[in-house]
Amino acid sequence: ADVINSSLGYTEFNDPSQNHTYADMDGDTAPATIGADMAARKGILVVNSLGNEGSSQWYYLSAPSDGDSVMGIGAVDGSGNYASFSSHGPSYDGRVKPDVAAQGSGVCIVDPYSGNLSFGGGTSFSSPILAGMATCLWQANPSLTNMQIASAIRQSASQYENPDDLLGYGIPDFVLANNILTIIGDPAIENSYFR
Repeated sequence: ADVINSSLGYTEFNDPSQNHTYADMDGDTAPATIGADMAARKGILVVNSLGNEGSSQWYYLSAPSDGDSVMGIGAVDGSGNYASFSSHGPSYDGRVKPDVAAQGSGVCIVDPYSGNLSFGGGTSFSSPILAGMATCLWQANPSLTNMQIASAIRQSASQYENPDDLLGYGIPDFVLANNILTIIGDPAIENSYFR
């Protein structure tokens, strides 16, 4: 696999002694995060739902979206507004999370039983939308690494210069991300874009 999309998020377990705390969302502690970062080190682009706890007492991100090599994805509606269910960042160690956001509210889906169109919501929709777009971007730039693809996506996003805890770097612009990637051959540009 070159790209993994995952809607899994771990915070609570049947055995409460196994539950994670926000302090565990530091990118290095949760077993799922360690595994996701390991996949990223092997060259896989790991895209993970941030979680749907934005309106709950635990409103933070969940593992493994806290990974420093994992793209944690938040949710917006069709107008680009923050979806209130989308979990918040930052990671416990202060990194920007979500990395970016995609449409996760009012997403048109096909009902698997009836075949009819309906609408759904959740970061389980925003994450695969982003993963699909990232796959297309990588296919257009096959000689680059997973981390270069992820970095270009972040840098193309609407809030790159002023990220926050709800949308992270914002909503990506994949035309801009592709433009960023096509100029990587110049080391001066690479150093300015990929920090």
